[in-house]
Amino acid sequence: MGLETENPVEFLTRARTAVISYNETQKSLTKQREVEKQASRALDQAKRDMHDKTEKTLKAREAEISASYDQQIKEVEARLKKATALREKAKNEGIKGRIQAETEPLLTENKELKRQAGTVLSQDHAPIFTHTGLFYWLFKPSGFKEILIFILTFLLAFAVIPIGIYYMIPSRQSLYLVPIYLVDIILLGGLYLFINGQTNGRHREAISMARGLRNQIKANRRKIRAIAHAVHTDANEEGYHLQEYDDDIAKAQQDRTDIITQKQSAENTFATVTRNIITDEIESAARSDIERLAAEFSSATKARSALETGEKEQALRLSGEFEQFLGKKHMNVKDIDTIRHMLDKQEAISIVDAVSKLDHPAK
Repeated sequence: MGLETENPVEFLTRARTAVISYNETQKSLTKQREVEKQASRALDQAKRDMHDKTEKTLKAREAEISASYDQQIKEVEARLKKATALREKAKNEGIKGRIQAETEPLLTENKELKRQAGTVLSQDHAPIFTHTGLFYWLFKPSGFKEILIFILTFLLAFAVIPIGIYYMIPSRQSLYLVPIYLVDIILLGGLYLFINGQTNGRHREAISMARGLRNQIKANRRKIRAIAHAVHTDANEEGYHLQEYDDDIAKAQQDRTDIITQKQSAENTFATVTRNIITDEIESAARSDIERLAAEFSSATKARSALETGEKEQALRLSGEFEQFLGKKHMNVKDIDTIRHMLDKQEAISIVDAVSKLDHPAK
């Protein structure tokens, strides 16, 4: 026979004490788990703070290094750009001067030829419009350009103008084209023949001489353009006195190369040496706090593990010693006190009888 039958009061007292102890252990375990969780969060936060501080510091230091060298590179590139622009300006001035010097005789000759043409026409008392280029384009064209201008002018006078007038008439008919063309031919064609007759009749020789002089001017202009093209395409720059600018450009290019090399070296040193030093410094500063928090977390973990072990042992004891007689749902202080009260009042003859009556109360 066991204590539950021989001394049920003692049995219930022990059960009540065991239940209270188990409940207290569960409460302590719940609190300890929260303590462990808080300790874990504090440790993780400290590690994150250290990592974030490290990354932020490294990023800032690296940016400072790049910004410092980039500013120097920017200043050197500004010098290089300015020196290049000055060289280009000096070269253009040199080309301009060379072209002017090499074409000066032709330009002077053209002025003289133009003066001679004007003198010939003036001495022959030719009309003033014979001094213009338009006159020779229309009445004495020479060369592809002037012939093209003559053809386009002819098309304008005898095609575009009459057709344009025709389309401006509100109620036009195709028959209107005939009088329009007749009037156009009579007016413009007659004017052209009249001017041609007046000039080539009376002033033929003077106009022919002026035409010849203008052709010489055109030939000289072609020579001038050829000289200008040859000068622009000439790779020889010795006559432009650009050595000073070349020296400045070479100096700026070398400075830029040196700064870029220094920047690469500084970045390499930072990546291989300085980065580790900064990381070690930050970790060393945070090490004491992290070690303290790690110790607190370890202590909380051990305490929680010990409580879990105790809770399991108590649960096994409750199950093995008391639960088989009281039933799982009656493993609480209230029901145990009720069972004891029933025994004290002789409302039940045993623990089993009391549990049975609790499970199946009489109507």
